[in-house]
Amino acid sequence: MKSRLTSEGILAVVVAVITFGAIAVASHFRSTPYNNLSLLADAFAHGRYWIEGPTRPLNSDIWTNTNDALLWNGHRYVIEGVFPALLLLPFAFVLGENTNQTALATVLCTVAVPVAFLLFRRIGASRFDAVLLAAVLFAGTSLWWCAMLGDVWFVEHVSAVTFTLLALLELTGKRRGWLVALCAAAAFESRFTLVLALPFYAIFLARGGILPESVPPPPERVRASLLAFGLTLLPVFIGYVVWNELRWHTWTDIGYTEFYHTDPWGQPEGSPFRLDYVPYEIYSFFMQSPINVEYRQLALWPYFKLDPHGVALTWQTPLLALAFFARGSRTYRAIMWSAILLLWLPSMCYYLDGWTQFGMRHALDFEPFWFVLLAVAARRGMPAWARALGVYCVLFGAWGVWYWDSNFRQYD
Repeated sequence: MKSRLTSEGILAVVVAVITFGAIAVASHFRSTPYNNLSLLADAFAHGRYWIEGPTRPLNSDIWTNTNDALLWNGHRYVIEGVFPALLLLPFAFVLGENTNQTALATVLCTVAVPVAFLLFRRIGASRFDAVLLAAVLFAGTSLWWCAMLGDVWFVEHVSAVTFTLLALLELTGKRRGWLVALCAAAAFESRFTLVLALPFYAIFLARGGILPESVPPPPERVRASLLAFGLTLLPVFIGYVVWNELRWHTWTDIGYTEFYHTDPWGQPEGSPFRLDYVPYEIYSFFMQSPINVEYRQLALWPYFKLDPHGVALTWQTPLLALAFFARGSRTYRAIMWSAILLLWLPSMCYYLDGWTQFGMRHALDFEPFWFVLLAVAARRGMPAWARALGVYCVLFGAWGVWYWDSNFRQYD
């Protein structure tokens, strides 16, 4: 047993080194200009909760480092999750607003991918299939692309994925309620959509984990785990209310709604979540393809090009279809699919699909749970067609990162 664990750990380290190298090569150690979270960390270091910087109108053709920062009562506030800024705070005391936000995305992703590998191994995938699934999560989704850029929106995704995977890994091991809660809080304070995962973490703690064959622990242990889970989350929600009161003078977070009212692509009133946006999101998630029609009908290298507004999951991660072959009780599958669909729901009603992106970055909210089902489906060995799709996903993702770096963001 000790030898097996040691070899697993060595392989996880190898996965981490390869992940770091791939991000470093793709990012060429950039420091993103869309560094709202570095500015927020610097603000915290100076006793402020608003950021300072250029105040160019949000509909300007020239983006600034305060893009998506909402002008409210004379100050600019970051509307994205606060947790990555807290991770940057120790560095902000030394480096100030020059703290490299992309470096944080790189480190978080370097943690996420080997954690995913260990998670898939614990679920029961073979080493080969666990490595392949980890590679697909890294390159076959928008995770690598988000990490190599590290923009304010993208580091939020990487942070949310990392801590969701850590929570799921804990649910295959000791299942400590307080630790699951801390990881869950870090995830939803990065991407607030992940707050919808909290009921499912409680269900997993009560049923003894996320494996199909998990056996509920004794009632007293369930009560203790759920109590620790709830008590750990309590100060997080108190802090969330205080944070909103400081910025908006209300207990709820109105940042995205107010930004929607000022965004040229939004509406002057109402919610950014509307059923009217569902057809647009269906097209984005399932139909939007690479561009292969050229200006003046000429076939020009590289023939297939990326639409900077995204590419559907159908093209980006077709291996997700393997999850429909996952085995387990009806109850287990109902829980897992309910978690995925509930986490997907906000994105299906939102007014933007991620906008400037490779792939569908909003899918990262639910993909860690979907990959659990992929690992369950791979327990008896992935079929040849699934492994072929996995290789395709990795190659497609590498092409997307190369294309984006070569054509859209080669200068920062």
